[in-house]
Amino acid sequence: MRKFLIGILISSIFIGVLAYKFDYNEFSKLWSKINYSYLALAYFSQLLGVVLFSVRWYYLLGGELKFKHCISSSFIGYGANMVLPARGGDLFRVYYCRQESGLQFLSVLSKLFIEKVIDFLYVILTGIISYMLLRMGNQNAGSFTIFTVSGTIVIGILVSLYLLRFKLEWILKLLVQIASKIGKEKFYKDHVEANLIELSEFLKFKNFTKPLLMTVITWFAYISTYLIISYMLEIKISVQELVFILFCGAMSLAVPSAPSGIGVFHASVISAFLLLGKDENDGLVFATAIHLISFIALTTSGLVFYLFWTYRRRHAGKPLIE
Repeated sequence: MRKFLIGILISSIFIGVLAYKFDYNEFSKLWSKINYSYLALAYFSQLLGVVLFSVRWYYLLGGELKFKHCISSSFIGYGANMVLPARGGDLFRVYYCRQESGLQFLSVLSKLFIEKVIDFLYVILTGIISYMLLRMGNQNAGSFTIFTVSGTIVIGILVSLYLLRFKLEWILKLLVQIASKIGKEKFYKDHVEANLIELSEFLKFKNFTKPLLMTVITWFAYISTYLIISYMLEIKISVQELVFILFCGAMSLAVPSAPSGIGVFHASVISAFLLLGKDENDGLVFATAIHLISFIALTTSGLVFYLFWTYRRRHAGKPLIE
């Protein structure tokens, strides 16, 4: 509850700053120029991204959960993230997968962790590459210090994964000593050790091939969504700039905020526009359009999948038509 209130406070501050700073007349003029012929395409592209994420989730779980459940859990989870605090939809996705399979909770949770690590590393790398390309093109992309904190986190994650993959024995000895000292050795043996061994085994490159490939394909779908929205708003943005904007928007998820990142996401996208030397009003319109389309697409589809799932569980073993 405390984290939720902090998130609400942070989002409220960002919303207040945005409300105070921007020219509403100019915003209305820009919003009135929307080409709605692209709206359905942007909506479809957003849903396609979730389907592709579902394929990756299927591979991460090693095929131990039926693909239809991977799709359902992804739509429900991403939809719930739009309305629940602290990315609660991700935990709901773990709960769904646990209910629909024989997988252990910690095993599914470890795969969720790997999923977030892959996404984070991919976003950081593409952000750096897009930034370097913009700098080579003599475009105003701001200061490289934007990547300093992110780069530090990346190094920390890579070191942790290296230790988990190649120094597992040392980690297990250290953890069992800690568990013994705090009187949790049985819990460690029953619930933690096996999952760490499983996660270390999963970190072999051959197990990463398909998830990594699907990550690239999936983020191309989201870049396409950004591109479609730029056409819809008639805002001229290059592909490199779109990737940089996507990077800034994705990094906003690391900041505590209200559900769906309202306010914080908008501020991140506007900051990207300013770093690129573009108009901040265009940035607000662009961020608002992306947020609205994502919110509507994910919450409506997530609700449909959730209602079908609850209906099916309540009528398990009963025919759909009496």
